[in-house]
Amino acid sequence: MLPPRGKVKKKNARLTTCETRPDLSDNLKIRLTDYKICVKKKEPSGIKFLFGQNGLKKQMRSINYKTVKRNSTPELVMKQILKSIESGQMKPGDKLPTEHRLSEMFGVGRSTIREATSTLSMLGYLKSIQGKGCFVREDLDPVKATGFALQDIQAVTNIIDLVEVREILECNVVRLAARRADSVDIERLQNACLKMKATTGDLNRFVEHDFEFHIALARSSGNQMILEMMKQIVEKVHNAYDKFRPNALFQRDKAVLTAEQIVNFVAKGEGEKAAGAMQKHLNLVTTEIKRNLPDVKWVKKKL
Repeated sequence: MLPPRGKVKKKNARLTTCETRPDLSDNLKIRLTDYKICVKKKEPSGIKFLFGQNGLKKQMRSINYKTVKRNSTPELVMKQILKSIESGQMKPGDKLPTEHRLSEMFGVGRSTIREATSTLSMLGYLKSIQGKGCFVREDLDPVKATGFALQDIQAVTNIIDLVEVREILECNVVRLAARRADSVDIERLQNACLKMKATTGDLNRFVEHDFEFHIALARSSGNQMILEMMKQIVEKVHNAYDKFRPNALFQRDKAVLTAEQIVNFVAKGEGEKAAGAMQKHLNLVTTEIKRNLPDVKWVKKKL
């Protein structure tokens, strides 16, 4: 006799799947089935079925982080971690929850957690050990950046990271440009330099023309992929500068001078000299960061 028609309930289907596995113990079958049900219902407590009631709680004994809004910056995550350290909930030597677990607790992406913990590590609060995790430093001696908010420190971190990327990319871009640039490319670069020189008194326009200059260099490389990458990097640089005192990061006269040197070397086909001039051009930003944040030890170490 055929079974009655109709849909089989998904819950029963899962139970049948687990029950027909002779290699699993009865206890594990029940746990796996319940875990699947909890995941479908989006119940975070479902993980207890696999690891036990005390497995994860033991590590998280008294830390209660609040979920932050998805559009929040890593600063909010840093503030809550700092609060748990300063209140004594997290003590020197204590291990932080995993990156995955922290992202669940805060309700943010793992990249946000990485930015927050990386900044706190550079500030002297945390220590990351490869293969083991992130810990509160035993020799906790956090940097007190008087007069600078966490968003300033985070913005500076992003700027330094971007400068490092630009050093790797743009010093090689000018080498390619020195080999491939034609008269149209050179004229485009010279015009960008003239615009920079004419707008040293207007920061916003100067920055716009400075970025135009770097895009023109990328175009002169003759590599479309490099050009697309530079457009994305320039956008990120613009956003990062806006978040941290852009007026303090530009030595405009020196920026114009080094830009003109780059163009002259590219026009002469002297790639190595152009790369050296590009290095000086990019170093203007990191020099100003060190001057503006003289007491932040991690900046000196990283730079």
